[in-house]
Amino acid sequence: MGKNLHILVFGIIFSSALYSSAQTIEDREHRINTNEILDISVYQEADLSKTIMVSSDGTINYPLIGTICIEGLTTKEVEEKIAMLLEKDYIVNPQVTVLVKEYAKIYVMGQVHRPGTCELKAGLTVVGAIAMTGGLTDVASPNGVKVIRISNDKKKIIPVPVGDILKGSAKDEDIVLEPNDTIVVPESFF
Repeated sequence: MGKNLHILVFGIIFSSALYSSAQTIEDREHRINTNEILDISVYQEADLSKTIMVSSDGTINYPLIGTICIEGLTTKEVEEKIAMLLEKDYIVNPQVTVLVKEYAKIYVMGQVHRPGTCELKAGLTVVGAIAMTGGLTDVASPNGVKVIRISNDKKKIIPVPVGDILKGSAKDEDIVLEPNDTIVVPESFF
């Protein structure tokens, strides 16, 4: 039991360090997802400063421009796209800023200290999400962790051997999460 606790603590520290380094580059690398809330502003154009939710089809409806598909773009790419469309017919050299106010969510259930939702930021992995929810409980089954992913109306279950990842023998199996993924951490039966 002491060895498992040591591995868990190391894993939390290791994944927290990885997550922190991902946060420093998240604004450049984060790809816009559905149901995220964006703050969009144009310098010296108060009427164009809006808080907008990305719709389920990956679009936003922005003043003067109309519907724009932005899912999968970085915030910088969205800034450039809106600026280009505004400059085309409306504003000379618009300075657009896009910030993610609320990120898409993932869900963590089962044997973690604080089950619930986490914001999906750039590069968040299963181990990182478990660390964000306080780590595994004493009765968790680290190698029984699964990710439930719904894609194109099909449910996919992806096993993620968190115990082996934390030991270093399966580092490549720590997958990057997608919007609305659900991580299930089962209880150990022995």
